[in-house]
Amino acid sequence: MAGFAKARRVRSFADVLEQLREAILAGRIRPGERLPAERDLCAEFGVGRPTLREALRSLEAVGLIEVRPGKGGGSYAVTPSEAIVGEALAALVNLRGASLEDLAEFRLDFEGENAAWAARRADASDIAALEALAAEARAAGGAAVAEADVRWHEALARATKNRLRIGIALGIHDAVLRRQRGLLRPDARWATIPEDIAAITAAVATGDADAARRLMRGHIEAWSRGTAGP
Repeated sequence: MAGFAKARRVRSFADVLEQLREAILAGRIRPGERLPAERDLCAEFGVGRPTLREALRSLEAVGLIEVRPGKGGGSYAVTPSEAIVGEALAALVNLRGASLEDLAEFRLDFEGENAAWAARRADASDIAALEALAAEARAAGGAAVAEADVRWHEALARATKNRLRIGIALGIHDAVLRRQRGLLRPDARWATIPEDIAAITAAVATGDADAARRLMRGHIEAWSRGTAGP
């Protein structure tokens, strides 16, 4: 058993949730391992079943546990996915009101290094996915270009083989798409998106990390100008 402290009477639900979440993320409860029975957890935390079940539902909602029915069922820890990182970052961007300038500044370095790492690590299936999305962007028009561009950036992050980078890319997806739908100006250089991502894809395909980084930084700088106010 992971060993839990009695939950504080004030905000006992939050305390139970935090202790279980930390036990899973720290590996004290390993992926595939069954959590102790509800009766045992209630006794260890010093809480009633309604409080414990509320905490378990929250863990299930964010993908840290799965509840299996039937004989041998119960609550089992699962391997945290990249989406968990993404959801946490999306909440930060949306709820804390990250500005357009915040997003543009962050993306300049983040996306540039994603491109460089993808050039070092992308395999044939990654290259195929990037090329297909670049072609889709080239054939699209209007808002469809922006949507293809965001999906291409996510595919690029997957090509880095770094779960943290993938999670962050997923987390800023909605924020980027909102900016591109709502703020891109017709006269801005955003119309070069298809050509930009095709050139970066070519650099990734040849394993040229320096060129991929340089081209990506130019692409993000153009995006920043295209989403700036008039």
